[in-house]
Amino acid sequence: MAEQHPTPPIDSLMEPGQLATPATSAEHDFVLPYPAPDDRPNPEVEPFDKIRGYLLAAAALLLLITSLVFSSSMDGRDRISLLDSSIVPAILWPFTSVFLLASAAFSLSPGQLSARRQRVISIFAIGSSAMAACAITLAAGFLQTAAAVLATLASLLALVGVHQLNRLTARNKKEHWFTDAPLSFLAGFSMAYTLHLWLAVAGWNETSHNLQVALVAVAVSLLAAGYAHTERGRHALASGFCIAMIAAAINGWLRDATGLWVAAICILMSLLVILMAENRRFRISHAEHRAQRGKPVDF
Repeated sequence: MAEQHPTPPIDSLMEPGQLATPATSAEHDFVLPYPAPDDRPNPEVEPFDKIRGYLLAAAALLLLITSLVFSSSMDGRDRISLLDSSIVPAILWPFTSVFLLASAAFSLSPGQLSARRQRVISIFAIGSSAMAACAITLAAGFLQTAAAVLATLASLLALVGVHQLNRLTARNKKEHWFTDAPLSFLAGFSMAYTLHLWLAVAGWNETSHNLQVALVAVAVSLLAAGYAHTERGRHALASGFCIAMIAAAINGWLRDATGLWVAAICILMSLLVILMAENRRFRISHAEHRAQRGKPVDF
């Protein structure tokens, strides 16, 4: 959990890019549940800063090419698991790749090239993107176990990256959209994709495995909900996870591979992840508004 910090300057109280009115009474100042943005000037540009940005672009491009090349195989070869997401990965992986390419371009901009948070976070985005591309390739070649292992590593790297984002709060709205959102979406979607691969490896392709699938889906959803309920609410992470899980549950039910009650649990847990992100944002916004009116604030 991020350590507590005193109330930051007014330009960091609200959503990145917005301004807040300072509390009217010092008596009701409050402590934000996440670190304040680091407004120090960026350090001097180093040679590796550009290399890091190019590596992120290369990893995102690799993921894009891989997802496009093997998109036709995602609809047929993944039907051995109960949570079949069919064509959804073939659409979301290219979308995620383009989002990461935009993040790479943003990281090479003058104001971000040597930013401290870029130096810390980019390495996780690079590793996660590259491993996800390898996982897609292996899954298309029927090497499900190896694909699941690499997808797990990709998810873990992305989640560690999100943890670092929670330590290094975005300084403005552009950082929120072009640094935080792409990595968070990748983390959420890759978690659902990894779950899908492990179910395929386990061979849980009959209704007799419904209970196991439900328990595993609940556990993974709770992990996603915990990460969604950080910073001001990780809606990108929640969206990536929710879209993949809901599509997988619906397709599994339509193909009689998943019981209706299992599909319902997966959908409800996915919506819980979205609600946790929204709850986080609402609570912080509500606390800020109370502080502006000079009222006591409790998180």
